[in-house]
Amino acid sequence: MIAAPNLETQRLILRGWREDDFEPFAAMMAEPAVARFLTADQRPADRAASWRAMAVFAGHWALLGCGMFVVEEKASRAFVGRVGPWRPEGWPGFEIGWGLHPQFWGKGYATEAARAAGDWAFAHLPELTEVISLIHVDNRASQRVAEKLGETPGERTLHAGMPHVIWRISRARWAALKTNRPS
Repeated sequence: MIAAPNLETQRLILRGWREDDFEPFAAMMAEPAVARFLTADQRPADRAASWRAMAVFAGHWALLGCGMFVVEEKASRAFVGRVGPWRPEGWPGFEIGWGLHPQFWGKGYATEAARAAGDWAFAHLPELTEVISLIHVDNRASQRVAEKLGETPGERTLHAGMPHVIWRISRARWAALKTNRPS
């Protein structure tokens, strides 16, 4: 069993899940704007569903050695959301996914955290040839994050009965973009 490592970016800390993450995570998942794209029925999650989701994220690390990180803002230590590499059973590929509390939208945190998570995934999972992001067709904000990561839109699919696009980026393209990122 592998524990989630701690990663740091300029403004964020990415780390493993703790029991005290439940309250801010449940609050995030109760937000209608978040639930619209992160829950199967597009409705706010109740506390029990949020607890199960958090347990899935922690368990993904324990069983597969990768998963969603908790994202904290360095300056305030506030819970920002969850971002990371994962591949639940039945998923169309190995994903870098993200979901943030609305109070942190528009600050570039999703892109910053997803870059760190993707860098970690490609560095520690040598079998990866690409990563995807499964994004609802109406989720323009997430599509912009995928574009900033260098992902390109591909095939459409139904996920939880809703239309999504599978965005992709190869290991080689990720590495080339990483080399050209400003420090």
